[in-house]
Amino acid sequence: MASNSILATAVVVALIVGIAAGYGVASTHVSKVTTTLTSTITVTTTTTSPVTVTATYASSLSQPFVVGAAGTLKFAFTDLLNIMKSMYPNLNIGQPYFKGSGDVAQYELDTNQLSIMASADTTTIPSVLFAHNYTDYEIAFGVTQMVIIVDLNTTAGQEVYRLWQEAQSYPPLSTQWNNTWREIFTIIALNSSTVVGVSNPFTDPSGYQAQCMIKLAGLTFFNNASYLYDAIYSNPSKYFMRNTEVDLFTLMDAGQVQFILSAYLSNAIPQTQEYKGTAYITLPFMINLGNLSYVPYYHQVNTTWTEVGVTKTFKCNPVVYTITIPNNAPNPTAALYFLTLLYSPIGQKILEENGIQPIVPGIVYGNYSNVPAILRPFTAPVSQYPQYAPIFP
Repeated sequence: MASNSILATAVVVALIVGIAAGYGVASTHVSKVTTTLTSTITVTTTTTSPVTVTATYASSLSQPFVVGAAGTLKFAFTDLLNIMKSMYPNLNIGQPYFKGSGDVAQYELDTNQLSIMASADTTTIPSVLFAHNYTDYEIAFGVTQMVIIVDLNTTAGQEVYRLWQEAQSYPPLSTQWNNTWREIFTIIALNSSTVVGVSNPFTDPSGYQAQCMIKLAGLTFFNNASYLYDAIYSNPSKYFMRNTEVDLFTLMDAGQVQFILSAYLSNAIPQTQEYKGTAYITLPFMINLGNLSYVPYYHQVNTTWTEVGVTKTFKCNPVVYTITIPNNAPNPTAALYFLTLLYSPIGQKILEENGIQPIVPGIVYGNYSNVPAILRPFTAPVSQYPQYAPIFP
């Protein structure tokens, strides 16, 4: 992503001290296990010679390690947690909490149980956790894109999928290409017989990001940002809303919606494999919120939503995943295991396989001095990449 690319390899060694009595029997009680994490990282950039960084951290393995993350990170993060279980069998990995990013942030405020918090936008962590002094930095580690999930068991879904395949054969921005995309969005938004599934903008970033996508589609293909948006969101019978995008597949499975608008490539890939008869269509870069070079175009629209007397306005940014370690994380050492694994070659591959393009180096918004030293070789403050400053609050 950046001209000053950072290539880093990490070797993480866990030295487990304090083997409990009764080791090897069916039931073992561990009174206390201490872990020392030693990480040696060699960093090479285009402007510096190789540098080695070594950092050591210690914590109790008996403390639970709980990850809280946006629901669409469930698939990639579950793969990472399974690797951690194999690498560190004595690590106390608790049940992860995958919900809408807003719900996850509120859960941390209510429980103080998370050692990792990850969001599907750049605003939730600052607006909730920064504001309550739970952390003062976030790392943008990946970007995904909006897609639309279609039910191939319906006539409307089949027609949209056929038109999408047709659009792939036309030169982008050509007359035929534009006309085909207009047909697609006419079926989805303007046809009175179709119903869409969306998530709640207050609990899940994909809720307002779907609204951004629809406004950008209106602007791009109909010269009117409100045209498609009003056809959907001003008509309560046109949409079903749930708190998080991963819950919308049950509506499609029940035949209640033909299209899911609150969808990322990162959840569409695994979920369309799980739910037979569904597929996803990718969207043009000028509307999919997945291209960091198109931030000025995305910022031509924003969206406002009111619920229970509360009104919020949302900025239309790329779909960027961010992560932080809360100040009072029960197991910050395990959090460092996790983030080191995330930035390892296998971690980056897992992200890519789940529709997430890694951001390397990770862009840090907030107090860079509080980023753990072991993560510095993988990250850089946003001040070093001012072109990305507009995607943060």
